[in-house]
Amino acid sequence: MKLNYGKLLITNFFFILVLELVFKLFVIKTIGGEILFITVFAFLTANIITFISCLSKNYKINRIINLVFLLVFSLIYSMITIYYSFYKTICGISSLAYGGQVMEFASAILTHIKANSFIIVILFIPLVIMIFLSFKKVYSYQKVRVKDSLALLFVSLVFCMSFLELDISKNESMHDLVYKKNDIMQTTNNLGVFPAVSLDAFKFIFGYNGIIEITNYKPFSKDSSIEYNLTSIDFEALRDKEKDSTVKEMHNYFENQAPTNKNEFTGMFAGKNLIFIVAEGFYPIAVDEKLTPTLYKLTNSSFVFDNYYQPIYNCSTSDGEFINQLSILPGVSTCSMKSTIGVSLPYSVGNIFKSYGYQANAFHGWTYNYYSRDKVMPNLGYTYYGYDRYKKGYKYALKGIKDSWPTSDIDVINSSYDIYSKNERFVTYYMSISGHLEYNFSGGNAIASKNKELVDGIDANNAIKAYIATQIEFDRSLELLMEKLENDGILDDTVIVITPDHYPYGLSNDDISSYVDFMKDSNFDLYKNNLIIYNSEIKTKHVSKYTSSLDVLPTILNLFGIEYDSRLLIGNDIFSNADDLVIFNNKSWITSKGRYNYLKRKFEPFVDDVSDEYIDEINEIVDMKFQMSKLIISKNYYNKLEGGK
Repeated sequence: MKLNYGKLLITNFFFILVLELVFKLFVIKTIGGEILFITVFAFLTANIITFISCLSKNYKINRIINLVFLLVFSLIYSMITIYYSFYKTICGISSLAYGGQVMEFASAILTHIKANSFIIVILFIPLVIMIFLSFKKVYSYQKVRVKDSLALLFVSLVFCMSFLELDISKNESMHDLVYKKNDIMQTTNNLGVFPAVSLDAFKFIFGYNGIIEITNYKPFSKDSSIEYNLTSIDFEALRDKEKDSTVKEMHNYFENQAPTNKNEFTGMFAGKNLIFIVAEGFYPIAVDEKLTPTLYKLTNSSFVFDNYYQPIYNCSTSDGEFINQLSILPGVSTCSMKSTIGVSLPYSVGNIFKSYGYQANAFHGWTYNYYSRDKVMPNLGYTYYGYDRYKKGYKYALKGIKDSWPTSDIDVINSSYDIYSKNERFVTYYMSISGHLEYNFSGGNAIASKNKELVDGIDANNAIKAYIATQIEFDRSLELLMEKLENDGILDDTVIVITPDHYPYGLSNDDISSYVDFMKDSNFDLYKNNLIIYNSEIKTKHVSKYTSSLDVLPTILNLFGIEYDSRLLIGNDIFSNADDLVIFNNKSWITSKGRYNYLKRKFEPFVDDVSDEYIDEINEIVDMKFQMSKLIISKNYYNKLEGGK
């Protein structure tokens, strides 16, 4: 083995390691014992790059190959940095399917590039150094004997493999991340960006469902004195005829989950209409008694949820819809809503209400097939109406939408209301659009510009003003909707549910902090939001329980008195006896006893004497909920239950 090869290997190793450390320190902003694993994998990656870069007899070709590798790595780390700045998660391979749609927000991307320019410059400095050293002929890039370089590569691989059983945390090893889980966020945090992206690509290409290891679940014992949200499912019969071992384990898991109890709120909305709105970028800073009076009224009337959280996931809006409609956790490295096409979803809002005789319609004021909604929404049980932006002649297209970016929610209400309002019972789903980024008055946001004069007097920067201007449009659309319901005499007979899809990530954390002072820990506080469940006949009631978007569907089903099996949903009815639990995309969590930052392995107690065993137990519960969520979709699990009823 020539000395040149060793010099190049060591330099490539430090190149990769620097990129990983920059990403950890400046993007994820946490670093600890996992640096050992990151270093080991960085050395393996460097071996692969160096091996490929020294295969040709032509040293110039070898040099070009090596530098191209390093350029690609610099670009990948920069792209993931920008993506993380947007979504607070890592971009998976499946997310690239929506790359063209993301480019519609190019101006917002440029904003995030600018905001992260310092980090991006740092990520490219090693490349500049390598180019300089290469042309100074520090490395000869001469071909080496393949057997020698392969031997070193093999030794490096074996060295990495020897680390697999070492614990990352008390309940998790590197082996778990590589072989048992499909979690790009945790893999990135513990093994590094390149191993995470590589594993994600491998599992995407070859398929991966995970390995189920159910630990420490407590078998459910039915109490005859309690009435449960429960249906009769013969899990024993299902296990007997099931050949798939993973599905059998799923039957074991769901059979032994404790169902939630029926309660004083069960059936209080029985027979009423439901309008379910997932509001684009809705956030507490948009609620103002003067600027957004309808939102203010709805937020502070009927049920007021003091500790509601709306975590963001990989596919932002689409995943926000997914969790609200299904009470299933989105996958952390995929666009989960698209993966539901062709999958049985009997517990979706649309399907379950339709089974009770409701007319189910869904409306969205943007491109008809955006995020594959033209296929997803019918599978959720809705007749879907979108904006025929490209004039393709869709049968169920909204009429009267004025072309702009974004379009107006007022137009959507005017175009859609008569479609459903005359039905005897209806469930109507809106995905709003007016509150979309980018939040400025000069970058082409037509809604922000439309309402600019209304926010001129706000003591805030232009980004905040523009954001509130977009939410004013949403507020006016709600005002219009409620006027129409009242004029038709059906407001009292209608329940309005409003949840965000995500926080307004078009605003920086600094933007938000400059306007309101509530972000002590952005890992949690950034996602605290509003849930609206409004009916004009309900007196105001504050709810202090820690809850999230995962709990919206089961809460709605209980309030409407709809029979369902609460064991089969990942969230819980907010008004039930279920323990508080908020789950975030990075596996951090909040309960009534405290909050746990999974990335930092740090627990902040709300009460005294919280044991390590309790933290371990909740970590296991959270991990299982992520695993089961993925498998419900990938195994078409609900469809398999039909034979057990």
